[in-house]
Amino acid sequence: MQNETSTRPPYPPSALRRLLMPQSVALVGASETAVSLGGRTLANLRSFPGTLHPVNGRHAVLAGLACYPSVAQLPQTPDCVVVAVPGEAVEAVVAECAERGVGAVVIFASGYGEIGTAEGEAAQRRLVQIASARGMRIVGPNCVGVAHRAAGLHAAFAEFPPSPQVVGARIGLVAQSGALGLGLSQAGEHGTSISHVLTCGNSCDVDVADYVAWLAEDDTCDVIALVFEGLAEPGRLTAAARRASAAGKRVAVCKIAASDAGRAAARFHTGTASGDAAAYSALFAREGMVEVKRIESLMETAAFFAKAPVPVVGASGAAIVSGSGGTAILAVDAAARHAVETPQPSAATMARLAAAIPPFGSPRNPCDATAQATRNPESLLQCADAMLADPHYGALVIPWGRAQPASLLPGLGALSERHGKPVCLVWMSQSLEGPAASEAERHPKIALFRSLDACFGTLAQWWRLGQPRRRNAELSSR
Repeated sequence: MQNETSTRPPYPPSALRRLLMPQSVALVGASETAVSLGGRTLANLRSFPGTLHPVNGRHAVLAGLACYPSVAQLPQTPDCVVVAVPGEAVEAVVAECAERGVGAVVIFASGYGEIGTAEGEAAQRRLVQIASARGMRIVGPNCVGVAHRAAGLHAAFAEFPPSPQVVGARIGLVAQSGALGLGLSQAGEHGTSISHVLTCGNSCDVDVADYVAWLAEDDTCDVIALVFEGLAEPGRLTAAARRASAAGKRVAVCKIAASDAGRAAARFHTGTASGDAAAYSALFAREGMVEVKRIESLMETAAFFAKAPVPVVGASGAAIVSGSGGTAILAVDAAARHAVETPQPSAATMARLAAAIPPFGSPRNPCDATAQATRNPESLLQCADAMLADPHYGALVIPWGRAQPASLLPGLGALSERHGKPVCLVWMSQSLEGPAASEAERHPKIALFRSLDACFGTLAQWWRLGQPRRRNAELSSR
């Protein structure tokens, strides 16, 4: 992996403040055509609480705002300029922004380093030279933009969906690919709380390490979800991860472009040297990052780490309670695949389980509460309480389906808080967005997964990352 020992640190928050917390934004290429990049970006920026300046020489007014012919003729110097013009016009706009003293530019246009030609690479270098001479930051080129919800900023042409509420387990999403950032941000449509969506495309200046470092110190974000292809200087990610760790924030990361074919595709997507997958995995493990192999599990894993407490000392097993013998078997199989212990409960816990379920149930681990639990939901809460109280168990997993009512969620959340242990629901129905799914995702104490492997893989990493803290607690108690 190239340049892992890079001495160039990620930018400090002060260097990105005018980009991500601007007081004023200009949009060059603003348009009245709703489907154009300039039109879509203008619509997204209409909710910006600061000063917004459309720039387009063919209009005097756009969207009810005074429109200016150029950045040079704006009545004030904007903190951030979004550049939504064709590639051949970009360099002149960037030069004008640098001359005006703009803090940062976001460039949508493609046709730079990612196309692999000498001309494209030279054009990208010229953008960097122009900006760096004046201390101006560049996002892109070849990106869809950024969103920082707490700042009211949606400087992108992508329709990042709003989260229902940006509270509780707030995920800062960092994606090199704009399409992946858009797709993952759509978790906000079913209850996930997303504080930021930060994309960087070709990363000629600002890259994913800079975003991770920013989010480490942004108190509107609780956990970081990162998906990327590669970095020109991987050592910058090491430094950013350490900032996140020092701030007590986990980074869930999915590194794509792991295969030979994927690495070749990355060259033509963002012009990125994707590096060796094994070397990156070693970096993630060394720095306490949570590696996620499947992109489908990234947001769920990040949400779990935003909600989960520190593992309870000595409680290294997972308890499983289900209303179905079949899903109970599937769950214990998944636990075994991920080397998660599923010990049997104490005699006292078995007695409590037996008292809560029918005689034909199974008062062990996994506990089969049988389909009677759908008729008597209180029995499932009694089983959950018994398992969480057992010192053998540090987490509870409940395979979940449409038959379980949302009314159980407050009780399960209260049990999680009382025992200081996470409760994980695993949605087993192919109707993945069925009743109670959104309510579970929004609940601050309940983690929702859509596969057993994602759930137990995450729990395995949670215990692994919690081990140093458990050892410290053990030493301090001696």
